Amino acid sequence: MRVYISNREIEEIAEGLVETVFGKIPQTRVDIDAVARFLGLNVLYVPIAEADADKIGFVSDGRTPLTVLENGERCRVIYPQNTIVLDRFLLRKDEECRRRFTLAHEIGHVLLNRADPMHAAACYNRVYDTEREYKISELRERLSLGEVQANAMGANLLMIRSLLTNAVRRHFRRKRIPVYGDQVFLPEMKPALQNMSEEIGVSHTAMIIQLKKYDLLERRDISEYFEKTGQGGRRC
Repeated sequence: MRVYISNREIEEIAEGLVETVFGKIPQTRVDIDAVARFLGLNVLYVPIAEADADKIGFVSDGRTPLTVLENGERCRVIYPQNTIVLDRFLLRKDEECRRRFTLAHEIGHVLLNRADPMHAAACYNRVYDTEREYKISELRERLSLGEVQANAMGANLLMIRSLLTNAVRRHFRRKRIPVYGDQVFLPEMKPALQNMSEEIGVSHTAMIIQLKKYDLLERRDISEYFEKTGQGGRRC
């Protein structure tokens, strides 16, 4: 039986860890590699060669083998507990945001496992391929409570509330960012959003999700968007 871990507990663990590691809340970007070192985690980058090509990250329990490429050959390797293995392609410069989030996700699994002594299984991180048809069992695994909570922990580690709140005030000179409908922003606001996500070191999509979670978006009617962009013509 798994121990219940609330969303608020996940947020507090993430915030407390970041503040403990750095002594204060970072102004711009959380050094997620430093967080891994603080927790005593060994992070390796190797070519992962699992049959499921979506697997790009793995946190070992010291018992479960991982299929990797060594000297061009597929082999099964059991890594020591507290080892995080990430696919080597994540070291590419254009994959930095994904690398950071994948590492944060795996750290999230470690933190959740430590908070729940009844659960200490090996965990994979998978990408979601929009072009692929998944089996029901595969979708259930991707949407399991453990994966959802690890995503939440990872997002909180990279974008703790105070860091994101300060970033909004610094980039927009206001407490909340206007959003029209659910995802539409004024054209003049998009450069600031891009600058903010690059500064924090996360994808635009991940940042918007977290902004919504912290109530840092001010929702307005989509009709106002057309008025402000000069697209509001006469009604038919």
